[in-house]
Amino acid sequence: AYANEGLDLSSAVLKINRDIKSLNNEILSLKDEIELLKEDQRVNSDKIAELLQIIELKLSNNQQIEKSIEISKDNSSIKLLTQGKNEFALYNYEEAIKLFTDFIKSSPSSPNIKDSKLWLARAYAASENYLKSKNTYLDFQANNVEHSKYADSMFELSKVLVKLNETNEARIILLSMIQKYPGHSLINKANQLLIEL
Repeated sequence: AYANEGLDLSSAVLKINRDIKSLNNEILSLKDEIELLKEDQRVNSDKIAELLQIIELKLSNNQQIEKSIEISKDNSSIKLLTQGKNEFALYNYEEAIKLFTDFIKSSPSSPNIKDSKLWLARAYAASENYLKSKNTYLDFQANNVEHSKYADSMFELSKVLVKLNETNEARIILLSMIQKYPGHSLINKANQLLIEL
């Protein structure tokens, strides 16, 4: 039938134009929906950011409360450490040992715990309790390789090992210290002790 009548171009063009208009209207409608979704997303992002700020504020308030509790606890325990050092300086080694031990027990997470273990090892050595001193030095060294007094602890431990007649172990530690810390202030004493061994 179409072949007999021929193709009606004008009606086809009108139909295509109507379809194009309909599609354009749908596209505009979708664009509006996209804009609304973007706006909703922006509003939601703002709300999420506000909630995160509230959560952070609450967490920081809680942390401040915890820190203030820790600080007051730490201040009283730091007194133990300071008193222990004072007793050590006054040659009251048994009292120093007690104070350092109390500090370690009362403040196991204190940033000063490393120093307190080193001082405890020194106090044991000064009171001639060499076995406890050795064990405390080894405990200190096990977790504090980066500590500023690590080389000192190696030299001090080697002297304790000499007192315990463990000269081979003392030599090994001294050689390691000399090799790792050639510019250390105790290097001459370490070399002298090694010669004496």
